[in-house]
Amino acid sequence: MKKEDPRIKRTRMLIQTAFLKLLETKAYEEITVQDILDVAEVNRSTFYKHYLNKEKLIGQIIGRLKETIILPLLEQRFSIPTKAFALVAVPIISEHRSVFRILWQVDTQRISLKKDFFNLVKNKYISVSRHKFDRTSAELEFQGTLFAYISVGMFEHIIQGTETIDPDIEHQNIEDVLSFFNMG
Repeated sequence: MKKEDPRIKRTRMLIQTAFLKLLETKAYEEITVQDILDVAEVNRSTFYKHYLNKEKLIGQIIGRLKETIILPLLEQRFSIPTKAFALVAVPIISEHRSVFRILWQVDTQRISLKKDFFNLVKNKYISVSRHKFDRTSAELEFQGTLFAYISVGMFEHIIQGTETIDPDIEHQNIEDVLSFFNMG
């Protein structure tokens, strides 16, 4: 694999950082390429050398987060016990809390980390459960949707919070809530 030129890497990082900084104060739809250029202090031709438009820019940022954080965590989610997963996942998500929080609010017809996350979790649940439970497709679809809603809620709780999350306490909170579904 060819190593990326450090100057290219630095320029992309400048552009991405500027874009994320803008998203802290402006809605995605309000941000222009010129805004990004001004904050990143790069010229238009440099931006277009790396990105076709701001949609491709955010797509690359979200794609990298999915590839490096979300998908690896999702693989672990169904291979280790819930408490062990919480001990692994909470610190990783908390470490990247600010970027997730910023990107979570972008919700367009084509771009939505929240919808992507929901669908990834739902589809993974269905894929794993298909081999574990003897259920109809409709039942697995319902279970996958329910599991995804709970997962999105927990993820939002972590990224929207400002305090350090204790995985043991979170696990107990989940058990407490789920106990209401097992009331016989």
